[in-house]
Amino acid sequence: MIDTMNEVTLISPLAGKLFLEKVEGNVAAQNTPENNIEVAVGENRTMYVYAPASGCFDPKQTQVLMILRDEADEESAARLMVSFGLDKLAEEKHLILLFPNPTELGWNYAEKQDLENDMEFLKRCFVSLALGKAGVAGFNGMIFYLATSESASAMIFTLASLSPVDAAGIMISDFPSDYRIPSGALYAPQVAYINSENKLAEEYLRKSNGICGMNSIEGGRLAYSNSNNECIRHVVSRNKLDQEEVWFAWEYLFSETRRWRNDIFGTYQRRTNFSERGFEPHVNESFPDLTDGSTHTWYEYVPPQLRDSQEKVPLVIYFHGIGCVPLYGAEQSGWHDIADRDNFIVVYPEPSIEKRWNVWDDDRLPSDFDFIFALITYMEKKYAIDSTRIYLSGFSMGSMMTNALAAAYPEKFAAAAPCNAPHLGYLSTLSGMVPLIMKLNPKSNVRNLTLEPEGKESAVKRLADSKKQAFDYRMPVIQNIGLLDLEWSLTDPDGPWRKTFDYWKEYNGIADQDRETESPYESGLIADENVYEDLDQRFLHHKWHREDHPSKPLYELIYAKRMPHAVDLRQIELAWEFMKQFSRNADGSLALVHERT
Repeated sequence: MIDTMNEVTLISPLAGKLFLEKVEGNVAAQNTPENNIEVAVGENRTMYVYAPASGCFDPKQTQVLMILRDEADEESAARLMVSFGLDKLAEEKHLILLFPNPTELGWNYAEKQDLENDMEFLKRCFVSLALGKAGVAGFNGMIFYLATSESASAMIFTLASLSPVDAAGIMISDFPSDYRIPSGALYAPQVAYINSENKLAEEYLRKSNGICGMNSIEGGRLAYSNSNNECIRHVVSRNKLDQEEVWFAWEYLFSETRRWRNDIFGTYQRRTNFSERGFEPHVNESFPDLTDGSTHTWYEYVPPQLRDSQEKVPLVIYFHGIGCVPLYGAEQSGWHDIADRDNFIVVYPEPSIEKRWNVWDDDRLPSDFDFIFALITYMEKKYAIDSTRIYLSGFSMGSMMTNALAAAYPEKFAAAAPCNAPHLGYLSTLSGMVPLIMKLNPKSNVRNLTLEPEGKESAVKRLADSKKQAFDYRMPVIQNIGLLDLEWSLTDPDGPWRKTFDYWKEYNGIADQDRETESPYESGLIADENVYEDLDQRFLHHKWHREDHPSKPLYELIYAKRMPHAVDLRQIELAWEFMKQFSRNADGSLALVHERT
C-alpha cells in the first residue's frame, strides 16, 4: 500500500545517504505525546541510518524499518540495501531505514545478564533517531524488523515475545540451534513473516495469533488470519529471503499495519488507504467567510452510499491532539469506518498554527473557532448536512477543543465526546498553558506572549458562562479517560479532571450525589449506572441521569484500565452510540432523535 494523500513534510539534511548515527546509552525518551518509548540505560552504541531523498511524512505517519545483521560496518549495511532493494523501498514508501550495530560479541538474544541488553538498545535506536542529525522520525507503533541472519532472527523474536508493543511487525528466517523461546514470553498477537523451516516460531505464532484461518498465496506462501482483526496475521514462506520476499512482506503485511500503544501489548489496526477510501483533501485553502486571508487544511470523508444522496445526515468533527496531523487523527479514531456503517459525514480539521488548538479562543492567536464555524458553513453548503445533528469529538488537546466548543456554543452542537484531556479551555488561560506548550515545542511563538494578570478568565469561559445564564442549555457529554494517563485524580476536588467532571454534571442539572468516598470502582466514582463494557472489565462505564430525565443519561464517563495517553476504537464506538441519540431544536434546546422522527 502506498497512499499519496499523506503529505511529505520532512526532508533530512542527509537525505539519500547512508550515515552513522550515535545511540547514546543514557538517551532519554522524547517528551512527544503518543510517540514516547521508555528506555533503560546501556552502553553507547551506533547505528547506520538511511533517510529517503523523497522525504518523509509527519513523524506520526512515517514507518521505520530496522535491519539487523551480524556485522557492524557501513559496507555490510550498504550491501544489504542493494541486495534487498531497501533504498528503493524507502524512496517509494517514504520510510526510514535503520541498521543497528551489534557489539563484538554479537546479538544478546539469550538475554545474558552480563552482556548488553540489546532489546533496550533497539528501543534507544528509535528514540535516538528523532534526536539525531537525520532530522526525521517515525511513529513508535510502526517500527518493523528485518533479520538477515539466524542470530538476528533470534534477537528480533526475543524482542517480539518479551516486548511485543515495540515490534509492530517482524520478518525472520531460522533460529540458531541453541535458541529457545524466552521463559517470560507473553504470547501476544504478532504480525510476522517467517521461513517455513522455523517450526519453533510457527508454533509460537499459531498460539499467539489465535489462528482460525489459512489462505494460500501465490509464490509458495501461506497466510494465517485471526477472525477478530484481519490485520493480525502471519505469513509462512518456503522461499529464500531475497528482494522479492522483502518487498512482498512490506506490501502484504507491514505497509498496512499499525500497533497502537493503548494497552499492555498494544492493539493492532489495519491502516487506512485514504486515497482508495475516497477521502477529499483540502490543503491550505481559504474560506470566503474568513476575511483575514488565512488558509486552512482539513480532510472530508463521505461514505460511498452518500456521495450522490440528498438525504440529510449528521456531521462529526474530530480534533486531533497537539503535534499531530488530521490523517493521523483519522486512523487513531476510525470515525470514517463508523460513518460507512451508520451513514454520516466526517471532517478532520488541522489547527491554524503549530499543530495545536487555540482552545481558549485567545485573540492573540488565530481563532480556530472562526475556522471551525467557517468549515461547518462550507460543509452545509456542499453536502446535505443535518444541522441539528453536528457532533464533536477529539483527543488530548483536541479533547480540550471539544470541551471548549461544546461549552461556548451549546446551541450549535448536539453532543460531544472528548478523549483524554480535561476542560482546560475553560479552566485555564493561554498564558497558564505557556510552560507546557514551550516544553513540547521550544520554538513556539507563545514564548513572546505577555503573561496575563492572575485571575483573568479565558474568552471561552466568559462566553460559556454568559450562554448558560441566558439560556439553561444541556449538553450531552461522554468523556473517555485512561487510567495510566491521569496526571490528576478524578476525586481531587482541586484538580482539573474533577473540575471538568463537576462542570458537566452541574451544566446538565445532575444532582451532586457525593458518594465517591464509598466507591468500589477503580475510578473512585459512583454513578446511577456502573457497567463494565467488556469481559476482562477493562472499560468501566459510568452514567449519570437528571432526576427529571431518567431515561437517557446526559453525562457519561468511560474509564479504561491499562490505557496510557491513547485511544481504543471501542471507546469511539461507545461514544457514537451515546451521541447519536441527541439533536438540537431550532431554539438550541436538546431533543432526542427518536422523538423527532
